[in-house]
Amino acid sequence: MAEPLSILFGSTARVKLLRFFLFNPSKEFTFDDMCRRAKLVRRTARTEITALERAEVITKRTMYITTVGRDGKDKKTKALGYGLNKKFPELQALQTFLFETAPIDGKNLLGHLRKAGVIDFVAVAGVFVREFEQQLDVLIAMKKISQTKIETAIRSLEAEIGIEIRFAVMTSDNLLYRVGMNDKLARDIFDYKHQILVDKIGIRDELHTGSFKG
Repeated sequence: MAEPLSILFGSTARVKLLRFFLFNPSKEFTFDDMCRRAKLVRRTARTEITALERAEVITKRTMYITTVGRDGKDKKTKALGYGLNKKFPELQALQTFLFETAPIDGKNLLGHLRKAGVIDFVAVAGVFVREFEQQLDVLIAMKKISQTKIETAIRSLEAEIGIEIRFAVMTSDNLLYRVGMNDKLARDIFDYKHQILVDKIGIRDELHTGSFKG
């Protein structure tokens, strides 16, 4: 049975692209990068991009990509990019609607992550709390890390919701150390709006009574 939003918006691909751009409001993407991150085939993406351009939800713009040349120096190359049209009249309403109807929640995330092993700590920020400009969406800690399994779990969630999830994973001891040292990565999530979903190692206590002054 087709997802109701796919019927309403024309296709599953269009819903994915809308979420992708709406949840990355300040970023620009080349066509190839957008296809890779939103997990869409090129032909389908081209059709939907054209439709979103006509609707004036997204716009084309010139962007510059930095690469390393043969001489080892940075080289900037001009490219065609796509980004959200922040002047779209119903932008906030559309963003709210697509967020509310996307399976972007802690329960869904944990369902995917538990396939990767025993999780000691999970905090969400960024897209999970509607703060789309934050640097990190998920922070994970485990006693024994399986990077491959974590990445598989995250990619599975990304494919389901159609957007890229920015995440960091580390050992439980490393996270406790970083919080105690006021580490930048810890501050990137705990200094801003966030939600702790799992805490088996006492991070909440450390945040409130330790040296971390979040």
